[in-house]
Amino acid sequence: MLKKLISKTKSKKKKEAASSSLPTLDRLHETLEMLEKKERLLQKKSSAEIEKAKDYTKAKNKNAAIQCLKKKKLYETQIEQLSNFQLRVHDQIIMLENAKATTDTVDALRSGSSAVKAIQQSLSIDDIENAIEEANEHTENMKQIQDALATPFGASAEFDEDELEAELEDLEEEELDLELPEPPRGTRVAPSASAASSSRLAASDFAELTKLQAEMAI
Repeated sequence: MLKKLISKTKSKKKKEAASSSLPTLDRLHETLEMLEKKERLLQKKSSAEIEKAKDYTKAKNKNAAIQCLKKKKLYETQIEQLSNFQLRVHDQIIMLENAKATTDTVDALRSGSSAVKAIQQSLSIDDIENAIEEANEHTENMKQIQDALATPFGASAEFDEDELEAELEDLEEEELDLELPEPPRGTRVAPSASAASSSRLAASDFAELTKLQAEMAI
């Protein structure tokens, strides 16, 4: 119980520190902008004193020219101080932005870890196995239903597949016979070469037999 309270207190302090970093960054940027404005103003004053010193030198007023150069030195000293201040502020801004980025990253990682932990706690191996088993059971039941619907019943279940195949072949043969072209009516079919040759051979044999009979009669 004490550990939980301590961890809650620490996380609360971290959140407060992270939330206070934004106003701090804003204030640092405002300070930096103010220092830059002052530096630009002093640079203008320094340049003006240089111009005055030139004018006094032309007028042969040596003392006044020296006074202008002294003011210029003072301005330059202040400008150098402001430059150092700006560097310090820049350093603080960079450190604070890095710290904020680190804090945001850690918070994001912590949130992601908590979300994963919550998901894991809401699931268990038994739940996953039960879900897979139910899905497989539903799939098997659906397959059995589809097989039952695909099985022929009634009069269609008594058909002989072989007989139907034979009947289909007869129909295909009839279709082929109908597709063959018939010879035109009133036309004689020319005898084939083999038939003509056979007729010539038969006539020659008959002539020889007649000649042989005539010789025997003499």
